Amino acid sequence: MSNTIYITGDTKQDTLYRALGEAQKGDRIVYHVGQCCGGLHRYAAAKAESEKLCLLFCRRAGFGLFEYIAVKR
Repeated sequence: MSNTIYITGDTKQDTLYRALGEAQKGDRIVYHVGQCCGGLHRYAAAKAESEKLCLLFCRRAGFGLFEYIAVKR
């Protein structure tokens, strides 16, 4: 079973990579919640995806809100 890890409130630069290192394959890391992709971890998420460490998704979290998620490969 996969877990969901929330890092939206963490302000450290390496938080996403640390979470990916601790996560199991298939675990979801929510790195931002908002109307559009933003937040401190968006560039790290794009870099991790280009390095084939994760897949990026978003899902509706409410009216006009979305969760931006990195799923560990």
